[in-house]
Amino acid sequence: MDHESETSFGCEKTSFSRIFPRTPRITGAIAAVLALSLLAACAGAPRTATASAKQPPASAPSPEQKRLRTVEAAAKLLDKGDASAAAAKLGDLAAASPADTDLRLAHAAALVSAGKLDAARTEVDAILAADPANPRALVMGAELARFGGDDKARRSYLDRASVTAPADGAVLNAWGEYYLDAKSWPKAEDYFRRALAVDPNSVDASLGLGRTLYREAKYPESESRLSAAIALEPASPLAYSDRSRARYQQGKYKEAEEDLDTAVSLAPDESWLYLDRGRYRLDKRDMAGAQVDFDKAIALDPGYFLSYAYRGGILEEAGKDAAALDDYRKVIELNPGYWYAFESAGAAAFRLGLWTESAADFQRAYSSSPDRYEYAIASGLALWRSGRPKDAATYAGSLASGIDREKNGIYWAMLRLMQDQNDATSDLELDIQAEKRLDLKSAMLFYLSEYWICRGKIDLASKYLALGEEMKREGTLEYRLLLAERKRLGAGSNG
Repeated sequence: MDHESETSFGCEKTSFSRIFPRTPRITGAIAAVLALSLLAACAGAPRTATASAKQPPASAPSPEQKRLRTVEAAAKLLDKGDASAAAAKLGDLAAASPADTDLRLAHAAALVSAGKLDAARTEVDAILAADPANPRALVMGAELARFGGDDKARRSYLDRASVTAPADGAVLNAWGEYYLDAKSWPKAEDYFRRALAVDPNSVDASLGLGRTLYREAKYPESESRLSAAIALEPASPLAYSDRSRARYQQGKYKEAEEDLDTAVSLAPDESWLYLDRGRYRLDKRDMAGAQVDFDKAIALDPGYFLSYAYRGGILEEAGKDAAALDDYRKVIELNPGYWYAFESAGAAAFRLGLWTESAADFQRAYSSSPDRYEYAIASGLALWRSGRPKDAATYAGSLASGIDREKNGIYWAMLRLMQDQNDATSDLELDIQAEKRLDLKSAMLFYLSEYWICRGKIDLASKYLALGEEMKREGTLEYRLLLAERKRLGAGSNG
């Protein structure tokens, strides 16, 4: 599953078209649908049995009637989104009917919907202990392994299910999901189509095929298949959310927004839908609307890092660097491996003049991405501006010694200049003049201006800042830092 590894916190680099990681919390809606379908099977037999049987007095319902009433009550709770209460009811009933596999699978699905994954695994393991070849239990075991990130176990469950029921629609669909996660689009498409050949009314297979076609950039086909899923399950927020992406890619912006609004109305307590719609609004430059959605996503799920990341970008663009920095710090707390957060935090701290913090953030960004030498340069300059020129020189020297001068001469020259800390900038200036990559050329003009600030020569710093600003490389990290520096110098502060 993706983890948005290519997302920049700067609003101009966000893309609504990227797919979200589907976490257990997000797939809870799918689990609820599965539980409801299993409950329908559970409820079917008692209705048939009691219809022809002699009815006991209303004051003394039969065991079958009690079971049916409990199943129906659980279904209503799932419809209302109260998966925990539904799981509790189903758990009591399943404990009294251990041989009722459909009921126990419905209980496990409700537990997944409630986010109680360990309890769901326990239930599935118990079912498989009694019936090792049960294909639906094996498929659910594979999904639970997926949530836990255990690809080997997931594949093992699916291999076992294929031996037992190679043509079963649920098994074929589960293989489609497996290959969709593995980014093997042709294999995923094949399995989803085979699942639909077995059961043309499979909502899960329609959804999976629609998402796969989207990944293959077959946007009209994706929209058509997701529309079919909606026709089968009109209350599926996931189908509307996914269809909005396919419509967006075809330029159907109004229809895409309507789908997102519908998805939110169907599941107003699902944080990922607000995150989805916020990203759409961000692409449409509706910054106020996007922030409202990100605020709501955070309120509903304060533990998901991307909501803070996107809101931080909005706050940064609005010039609210302190608030943006707070959001980036939260991203780092929730997901320390998300290295873009260190770039964004380092930049916000740089603009605020929090040099020690900025130096540390850029250093961590460089440690995560050692090919991004601009992070190393920004870290060294922030270290120098914090009042530690000797530490900056040592740091720059240690990095310059490890750079391939032939491939990265311009970075090497900047780091050597920071190490030597003198006025001999002519070689670097020639490198900048000869540089063909405009983003890099603009970036090095900014870093040279920072170097002159560190040297106390503000006139030279202003000269190179002006040259960098003329290039207007909007959207780059250095351009945003450059504008903040121009503002700082215009205010008469050299700090």
